[in-house]
Amino acid sequence: MSKSPNKHNRLYCVADALQDGLPDEIEKGKINPKDDPKERGKRLVEEFGWEKGDTLKIWSFGPEN
Repeated sequence: MSKSPNKHNRLYCVADALQDGLPDEIEKGKINPKDDPKERGKRLVEEFGWEKGDTLKIWSFGPEN
């Protein structure tokens, strides 16, 4: 958790390990940050067992992107 200087805003973050095969899909470009968020989310739910709400909270795919 992190607080803003005026302590009115808080940022919570949770990190988990990615499922087997997902890093390979990202590295090959089959799943990328420029994909439509709804289509990418649907694929993450169906193929990798993610929660739908979690797929909509993706901010970045790493330091290069």
